Amino acid sequence: MSINNVSGVRADITDMLSKIREISNKSKVFSGTSSIESQNQVSSAKSFQETLSAAKNVFSNVNNLQMESEQLKNAYISGDKSVSISQVVVAAQKSKLAFEGLVTVRNKILEAYKEIMNMPV
Repeated sequence: MSINNVSGVRADITDMLSKIREISNKSKVFSGTSSIESQNQVSSAKSFQETLSAAKNVFSNVNNLQMESEQLKNAYISGDKSVSISQVVVAAQKSKLAFEGLVTVRNKILEAYKEIMNMPV
């Protein structure tokens, strides 16, 4: 594996982490304001739509990484000379890391939801 591949993987990992952080920052439920106006509700609905579209993008990116990894694996197994074992391993690790990050974010969201549901009213 060359150094260019490693820096590319690090860039992909950094990109995925920044997307996860962006979604996490956009999904803050409490913004610190206490006034509820129709204008705030519209902006929060818009913000929620943006959060949902960002989440959809992350899901599709993780799915694309997994499909790419599977395609490279199948190409290597079938004997394609243009695909090296290092490419297969790097693609597999990228998809694994992306999926683990997605599962971690999901688990944190579920924990927060459970905490909120267990709060006394």
